[in-house]
Amino acid sequence: MGRTLPITERTWKKLTDCNRFSVDAGWASSGVFAPGIGPEYDPDGRSALLYVGKSAGPLGSLVGSNHDQASSILASTKWMVERTNKSAFWQMLELIDPTRRKIAWTNICKMDEIGGSRPPSKQRWAGISSPHMMALQEEFEFLAPRVILFATSRYCEDDTGTLLAGLGYEYRALDFDDGLTRFLAGPQGKFAIETRHPQGWATSERSRVFGLVKRLLG
Repeated sequence: MGRTLPITERTWKKLTDCNRFSVDAGWASSGVFAPGIGPEYDPDGRSALLYVGKSAGPLGSLVGSNHDQASSILASTKWMVERTNKSAFWQMLELIDPTRRKIAWTNICKMDEIGGSRPPSKQRWAGISSPHMMALQEEFEFLAPRVILFATSRYCEDDTGTLLAGLGYEYRALDFDDGLTRFLAGPQGKFAIETRHPQGWATSERSRVFGLVKRLLG
């Protein structure tokens, strides 16, 4: 694709400009999140999984949210692979890859509210969504995952749904219904799953979703 970073320079500048504007408006933390990419992640490989969250939250500074994309990727990757705390978000992923070396990880929103207790509200998201969705699309295209897993409880679902549809993904029926999980089939044998954030989710429910993920990666 002629570039070495997931997000193009033009889009990254739009993200950093958006972040600076939001910081000046008094509600955002300084810094932009870039994806973590495991050292054994294989773009286009059958096991390529991109794990998608809402935003970096209170860990924004730890995972490398800043204004240089390459530095942010290095920090996000290091934190993803070396982390030791057992949050529900990562316990869910570890059913697939306990080492976290073969997966990639990103967030829908590339910046956070001050304090990081929650991702930007729907009202704030409406004013900043464009560069974030551009970045997400570029990450999808660059990382070329076989499976995209949104553990986001449908955060920004209108925007992500439009993005996936534009990339050729279509909703398909599931063999179970938990009220939140949705399955999409894309071009060239690729798939996407939308499901709830793992916090407070019973292990049995989590395992059912990952049974689906394993079948798709198998």
